[in-house]
Order: sequence, then C-alpha cells, then structure tokens
Amino acid sequence: MIHSITSRANSRVKLAVALEKSSSCRKRNRFLMEGPRFVSDHLDRSGLIDFIAVSEAASDESVMVAKSADNNGYIVIRVSSEIFASISNTGTPQGISAICPIPDYSISDLFTGGTVLVLDGVADPGNAGTAIRSAAAFGCSGVVFLKGSVFPWSPKVTRSAAGLNSAIPICEVNSLRGIRDKSPDYCFLGARCSGTPMDNMFDTLTKPVCIVIGSEAHGLSETSQSTMTGSVSIPMARGVESLNAGVSASILLSLLFRKSF
Repeated sequence: MIHSITSRANSRVKLAVALEKSSSCRKRNRFLMEGPRFVSDHLDRSGLIDFIAVSEAASDESVMVAKSADNNGYIVIRVSSEIFASISNTGTPQGISAICPIPDYSISDLFTGGTVLVLDGVADPGNAGTAIRSAAAFGCSGVVFLKGSVFPWSPKVTRSAAGLNSAIPICEVNSLRGIRDKSPDYCFLGARCSGTPMDNMFDTLTKPVCIVIGSEAHGLSETSQSTMTGSVSIPMARGVESLNAGVSASILLSLLFRKSF
C-alpha cells in the first residue's frame, strides 16, 4: 500500500531531503536516485532500496514504476509537489526518487580479472558519471575513486552515470600505493598525452589492464605516476592537446573492450 505523507517532519522525508549533500550521503550511507527509468532499471537489477518517494504530480511513467514497486513489496510514500521539490535535485523532476543504501565493495571485489578504471582527482560530477557509465557499458569489473575525486554517489554523479553507479562495483581509496603490489596480475596504465598510442600496445598486453585517468587540471598525481607500469595516449588531430576525463576514459575502455570481446 502506498502511504501518503503530509509532514516535512516525517523521518523518511527528512532523510530524502538530506541526501542532496554528499556529506549527508556519507554519514547515512545512503544515496538518492531520481527518475522513472533509473529507478525502474535499479529495480530490474534487484538493487537495494530503502523506500521510494513519489509526487502527487508525478508523470504517468513514474506512477507506473511506483505502483510496480509497491506491488513487489517495496515501501512507497506519496508526498505533495511542494515536499517532493525539496527532495528532487533536478530542474524538471519527473516525480519519483528512490533512497538506496550505498553499495559496499573492497578493492579485492574489483580486481577480479576484468578491466579496472581508476579516477585520480576527477572532481567534475559529469566526467565521473560519464566514466562510470562507460565502465559499465564496456564490461569493467569496477571503478576506483582516488583522493580528490568527486563523491561517487552524489546526486549529480548518479544522474550523469544514468544510475549505473549502483550496477558496477565502486570503491574509494586514498591512493594506488599498495594496490599494485596486491594485484600483480594487472598492468597499470596511466593516460598521458606523451604515452604510447593505445592501438600500439595491444600486441604487448598479456595481463588485465587497470586504466588510470587523471584530472583535467593536474593530470595524474605523483603517487599514481610512481605506480604505473606504462602510459597510454589517444591519437588526436594536431593542435588538440587533450580530451576531458570522461571522454578519455570512454575511448580507452572502448578500445580495450573491442580487444577482449
């Protein structure tokens, strides 16, 4: 049964509103997923959900998703448009949000033989979300966020990742120091303009690959550079020095996926 909530003081409403801030997501170990398609996909993946909030003015698609979730035993609350506006982080909300536990993974869950993507100081939510989405699309076994990177489950990252930050293992660590020693079966490659073109490395790659993408402003950190077994680049036209982090990650992961497919 869908329960109507009219008070902003309701504990579930207060939790949903708080998740606008990354600090609150960390503290409560929860994140917010918005939109009928993202929520529906999460449900189809049997993703964990604490509860779903749906607006009285929700779109028909959002209402259908909410009713389906309710029929399958999930907790669904209905709130006014005004209350939902304080929950939603989008300019044009579609009237449905899911409050979900943040998945818990360790480094050992990621380095399992598939390509691993590492984001080193990537602070832009759009770039991080694009990278996550591409990592999921190209069969990566996980994504590592190093110190200085954006919070992987912030509302902006979740939207940019199309909710796929709940579909691929992700973890945060301070640095790659020690990870390479624990993952001797991996080749650690940093993305750099001066690196070897990716296409030229395929014949020499005999191990699973960990691709490390640095920030647009500062590139790879000194710690990450010291752990690399090599560096790779993407051939580009003259006069173009670099691509943004999300695009760079996507191209390199696509190339690796084609090689291993």
